[in-house]
Amino acid sequence: MDLIADCLDKQLVDRHGHKMGRVDGVIIEVGEGRKPTVSGIEVGPVCQSTRLHPAFRRLVISISKRCGVVTQDPFRLPWSKVVAAGIEVIAGEEAEETPALAWELWLRKNIIARIPGA
Repeated sequence: MDLIADCLDKQLVDRHGHKMGRVDGVIIEVGEGRKPTVSGIEVGPVCQSTRLHPAFRRLVISISKRCGVVTQDPFRLPWSKVVAAGIEVIAGEEAEETPALAWELWLRKNIIARIPGA
Protein backbone atom coordinates (compact mmCIF):
# COMPACT_ATOMS: atom_id res chain seq x y z
CA MET A 1 0.00 0.00 0.00
CA ASP A 2 1.28 3.45 -0.92
CA LEU A 3 0.26 5.19 2.29
CA ILE A 4 0.29 8.76 1.02
CA ALA A 5 -1.47 8.03 -2.28
CA ASP A 6 -4.03 5.64 -0.76
CA CYS A 7 -4.91 7.56 2.43
CA LEU A 8 -3.90 11.21 2.60
CA ASP A 9 -6.60 13.62 1.36
CA LYS A 10 -9.03 10.75 0.67
CA GLN A 11 -12.66 10.94 1.78
CA LEU A 12 -13.18 9.29 5.18
CA VAL A 13 -16.53 7.53 5.61
CA ASP A 14 -17.97 5.52 8.47
CA ARG A 15 -19.15 1.92 8.12
CA HIS A 16 -22.55 3.13 6.85
CA GLY A 17 -21.08 5.39 4.18
CA HIS A 18 -21.64 8.70 6.02
CA LYS A 19 -18.90 11.21 5.28
CA MET A 20 -16.57 12.17 8.14
CA GLY A 21 -14.24 14.56 6.29
CA ARG A 22 -10.94 13.94 4.60
CA VAL A 23 -7.84 12.27 5.95
CA ASP A 24 -5.66 15.25 6.86
CA GLY A 25 -2.73 13.46 8.43
CA VAL A 26 -1.06 10.10 8.92
CA ILE A 27 0.51 9.24 12.29
CA ILE A 28 3.68 7.17 12.11
CA GLU A 29 5.50 5.92 15.20
CA VAL A 30 9.24 5.51 14.95
CA GLY A 31 10.92 3.53 17.71
CA GLU A 32 14.61 3.07 18.25
CA GLY A 33 15.75 -0.10 16.54
CA ARG A 34 12.28 -0.77 15.07
CA LYS A 35 10.67 -0.20 11.72
CA PRO A 36 8.26 2.75 11.47
CA THR A 37 4.64 1.70 12.00
CA VAL A 38 1.41 3.48 11.13
CA SER A 39 -0.55 4.12 14.31
CA GLY A 40 -3.46 6.15 12.97
CA ILE A 41 -4.91 8.92 10.85
CA GLU A 42 -5.93 12.47 11.73
CA VAL A 43 -9.00 14.41 10.68
CA GLY A 44 -9.84 18.02 11.43
CA PRO A 45 -9.18 21.64 10.62
CA VAL A 46 -6.20 21.95 12.99
CA CYS A 47 -4.32 19.15 11.25
CA GLN A 48 -5.27 20.54 7.86
CA SER A 49 -4.16 24.05 8.76
CA THR A 50 -0.85 22.71 10.09
CA ARG A 51 -0.06 21.53 6.57
CA LEU A 52 -0.59 25.07 5.26
CA HIS A 53 1.27 27.30 7.73
CA PRO A 54 1.96 27.40 11.51
CA ALA A 55 0.33 30.85 11.85
CA PHE A 56 -2.84 29.57 10.19
CA ARG A 57 -2.81 26.64 12.64
CA ARG A 58 -2.73 29.05 15.60
CA LEU A 59 -5.63 31.00 14.10
CA VAL A 60 -7.75 27.85 13.67
CA ILE A 61 -7.00 26.73 17.25
CA SER A 62 -7.96 30.19 18.54
CA ILE A 63 -11.26 30.17 16.66
CA SER A 64 -12.02 26.62 17.83
CA LYS A 65 -11.45 27.56 21.46
CA ARG A 66 -13.41 30.79 21.19
CA CYS A 67 -16.43 29.02 19.69
CA GLY A 68 -16.10 26.02 22.01
CA VAL A 69 -16.44 23.72 19.03
CA VAL A 70 -13.77 21.08 19.25
CA THR A 71 -12.48 19.38 22.35
CA GLN A 72 -10.34 16.88 20.49
CA ASP A 73 -8.84 18.35 17.35
CA PRO A 74 -7.39 16.81 15.39
CA PHE A 75 -9.52 13.71 15.79
CA ARG A 76 -7.21 10.71 15.76
CA LEU A 77 -8.54 7.42 14.47
CA PRO A 78 -6.39 4.41 15.38
CA TRP A 79 -5.10 2.49 12.37
CA SER A 80 -6.73 -0.65 13.79
CA LYS A 81 -10.14 1.02 13.19
CA VAL A 82 -9.40 1.69 9.50
CA VAL A 83 -11.28 -1.00 7.60
CA ALA A 84 -10.24 -0.33 4.01
CA ALA A 85 -8.47 2.25 1.89
CA GLY A 86 -9.05 2.89 -1.79
CA ILE A 87 -11.15 5.63 -3.35
CA GLU A 88 -12.48 6.23 0.15
CA VAL A 89 -10.99 5.37 3.53
CA ILE A 90 -13.54 3.41 5.54
CA ALA A 91 -13.55 3.79 9.32
CA GLY A 92 -14.99 1.18 11.63
CA GLU A 93 -16.77 3.82 13.74
CA GLU A 94 -20.00 5.82 13.55
CA ALA A 95 -19.50 9.36 12.21
CA GLU A 96 -21.93 10.96 14.68
CA GLU A 97 -20.20 9.34 17.67
CA THR A 98 -16.80 10.86 16.90
CA PRO A 99 -15.56 14.45 17.15
CA ALA A 100 -14.77 14.38 13.42
CA LEU A 101 -18.04 16.19 12.64
CA ALA A 102 -17.81 18.77 15.46
CA TRP A 103 -17.50 21.79 13.14
CA GLU A 104 -20.30 20.62 10.86
CA LEU A 105 -22.65 20.03 13.79
CA TRP A 106 -21.77 23.42 15.34
CA LEU A 107 -22.41 25.20 12.03
CA ARG A 108 -25.71 23.36 11.56
CA LYS A 109 -26.89 24.32 15.06
CA ASN A 110 -25.62 27.90 15.32
CA ILE A 111 -25.62 29.24 11.77
CA ILE A 112 -27.70 27.16 9.34
CA ALA A 113 -30.62 26.71 11.75
CA ARG A 114 -30.98 30.51 11.99
CA ILE A 115 -31.32 31.03 8.22
CA PRO A 116 -34.99 31.51 7.30
CA GLY A 117 -36.25 28.53 5.34
CA ALA A 118 -33.26 26.36 6.18
